[in-house]
Amino acid sequence: MSLLDVYLQKNGKKRYDVFKQTGLSQQMLAAVNKKNVSSYSVKTIQAIAETVAKSEGTVLDEILQLEKKTAYFEVYNTEDLLLAFTNKESHILIKEDYKKEIEELAKTQLSETETLGLELGSSGTIYILGEIFYQLALKLSNKNTDQKKLENDIRKYKLKKLNEKEYLLYYKHLDY
Repeated sequence: MSLLDVYLQKNGKKRYDVFKQTGLSQQMLAAVNKKNVSSYSVKTIQAIAETVAKSEGTVLDEILQLEKKTAYFEVYNTEDLLLAFTNKESHILIKEDYKKEIEELAKTQLSETETLGLELGSSGTIYILGEIFYQLALKLSNKNTDQKKLENDIRKYKLKKLNEKEYLLYYKHLDY
């Protein structure tokens, strides 16, 4: 989970904002993004605090609280979703109007029961053949690169409706 990205998102900021406002390198922020809060340096906490206009103690307390609970990466548009896929977020919360687009993408997937029936009936070879055909169709399609990436990456997730305004995407592997 990319805790830094989730925290910054909840405060209406991105790593680029921290870099631009404080000069802390983007490479440093990318590295910190993959670590536990306990390994954040004082310089990093200070830069985050300056960017979100809070005290260092408040920032540290909030990030620690976020680390304790399951933090969902909130998505409002395609750019956010691509960032979540790039960060390999385990839980992605689809918000408001963007959920309609996700519903359309999810309609292209077989249900778990349908997939299991096909795989068992073909001794697993249908999965290999299906993947070959899918990748070939994806290469030959005239969709833009972002759309292709979305369609490819969303196949790794399950979609769960939380309420009328939100969907949760979570890694399929977390069910096993």
